[in-house]
Amino acid sequence: MSDLNQSPTKQELRQEMDAGLARLLNAIDQFSEAQMLAPQDAKGWNVRDHLTHLAAWADGIAALLRREDRWATMGLSLDASEYTNLDFDRINDKIARQNRQVSPEEARTWLIAAHERVRMALEDLSDAELVLPYERFTSPFTGDDGGPIFEYIRNNTSHHYSDHLLWMKAIVRSDSTQK
Repeated sequence: MSDLNQSPTKQELRQEMDAGLARLLNAIDQFSEAQMLAPQDAKGWNVRDHLTHLAAWADGIAALLRREDRWATMGLSLDASEYTNLDFDRINDKIARQNRQVSPEEARTWLIAAHERVRMALEDLSDAELVLPYERFTSPFTGDDGGPIFEYIRNNTSHHYSDHLLWMKAIVRSDSTQK
């Protein structure tokens, strides 16, 4: 596999994404529905909220790769000032609030489907396009700002899954220690 700072091939990126999702699913499949809904972290999120968050961001990166409005795909309506000063805490809170009615099983299914949408969007890119900057994927598709798109893909799939898995395990663990 390529170095984390070196551009991976599409195949390497897919393998990394799939392995990250498999680790996440294996872990959450050990949790009961009660463990996914009842305990919360300091932000008031439960495991289900983390899953819907991951699914929304994966769908957003899939839309970006298709050169569509990632924010609209994520169910967000941002005004012009919000595009220049993204408040990720506010965005994440809105995603969590919008999806509180989703069951843990629906969140799991959504995440798997969103992951697959990223994989399908990735298919339309060449290995060489993985190093294009972020702005090449946003209208008017000519900017050179932002890091290479492969970093955004990782940060919205495999790396994102790993980060949140640690937090989800901590939520469940903290609940079991309080009983």
